[in-house]
Amino acid sequence: MPEGNYSPEKILKTIFENSNEGLLVIGENGKVLQINDSLALTLKSSPDKMIGKPLTDVCKHSGLRKLIKIIKNGVPELGKIDSIDGRSFLADYLPIRNNQHIQGALAKIKFLNPERNENQDLDEHTTKAKATKKQAAVFYSVDQIIGSSPQLMDLKETLLKVAPRNSNILITGESGTGKELFAQAVHTASLRRSGPFIKINCAAIPDTLLESEFFGYEEGAFTGGKKGGQVGKLELANSGTVFLDEIGDLSFALQAKLLRFIQEKEIQKLGAGDAKISDVRVVVATNVNLEQMVKYKKFREDLYYRLNVVNFSIPPLRERKEEIFELVECFLEKFNRLFGFQVTAISEEVEAVFLKYSWPGNVRELENVIERAFNVIEGNVIEKQHLPSHLITLLESDNQGTGKSVFQQENDLGITFSEGQTLEEIMNRTEKLIIIQALKNSKGNKAKASQMLGISRPGLYKKLVKYNLA
Repeated sequence: MPEGNYSPEKILKTIFENSNEGLLVIGENGKVLQINDSLALTLKSSPDKMIGKPLTDVCKHSGLRKLIKIIKNGVPELGKIDSIDGRSFLADYLPIRNNQHIQGALAKIKFLNPERNENQDLDEHTTKAKATKKQAAVFYSVDQIIGSSPQLMDLKETLLKVAPRNSNILITGESGTGKELFAQAVHTASLRRSGPFIKINCAAIPDTLLESEFFGYEEGAFTGGKKGGQVGKLELANSGTVFLDEIGDLSFALQAKLLRFIQEKEIQKLGAGDAKISDVRVVVATNVNLEQMVKYKKFREDLYYRLNVVNFSIPPLRERKEEIFELVECFLEKFNRLFGFQVTAISEEVEAVFLKYSWPGNVRELENVIERAFNVIEGNVIEKQHLPSHLITLLESDNQGTGKSVFQQENDLGITFSEGQTLEEIMNRTEKLIIIQALKNSKGNKAKASQMLGISRPGLYKKLVKYNLA
């Protein structure tokens, strides 16, 4: 073929017009040299309105305007998370070089959630409603995970990278950290986003009913079953995602059946002769230490490794307190809409106690505290009198200049030595106080307390008996 038919300009134009990614090129003078239709449309413009004009004039998006910076410093930025009008994307910002001279910069945008319209949403909702009235609606995407701490930003970057794959995911973290939000964000950013998202709370359903919830049953399979039988949730989740919350509460017998399903993708209804195939991505969550459960033969080791392909460990709020005020702002906006109020801020006293408090209930507890304040507030600023009593007590103890927790006051070594206690007595007393504090922080949850203390649950029970705390 004649070489003249394939000029670099024609090749570049073909790439731009047929790429599924968003592409944008600017010259060293900052003017747009090329942009494809899909990205221009997302920016509510068209290529002919943008090409030849300064990027800063035709694009207000701060992420894309990073290309100006790339031209100046020549340092590429890869795998950056951003969004345009709620559409999440991964972006690579690259300098264009000719020998050592930077002649421009390129932005490559990979969108992770498709454009939608109301008719598509309605059709999809109708289809799913016919399959099951109990199917969970997916509301959250990665953009709605509030927080800019390094830990959370790393988690969100990892989420967007692994979501388009099909590997199983284990989400760990204390109660109230947002595990279900992450599970929904995985589904929303995945290639299965148009399929169903089905949630099963393994702790909320009796063991005797869990198997039928998972796999379904045929009519007449057992006394008391529905006429016509029931479709299992693993079958309903076909082509989508199933989210198994509190996976640590699953019985050993059902763990074996879940393992078989993960390996074979086969569903055997109770009372049915033939098995069905269901293509499901499994995302599970737990607030207990599954490794410890495996160690003490409370959880199958083979199932644990099947589930723990990708692990998201969500840090508690006390380890990312810099995010508290981002979350407060989000909750103020949420409850202003719900209550029809115009609460604008929290007082400095409330800010201080929010930073000091350890938030054992994590983000969920913070949200509840803000909601409570909305129920008693008069005015547009949340003050200390709008807080729960335990937070007011914490604030007043600071104002009195003590600043000590009960544990700190009781564990004063000067007092201990003045009482003439032996080393063994001091150690036992200290251990007892630490256990009491762990039980307080875990609100009496012994599994959580043992995890906080780094000991086994049986080991904790022995100590509770020893110190008459059982």
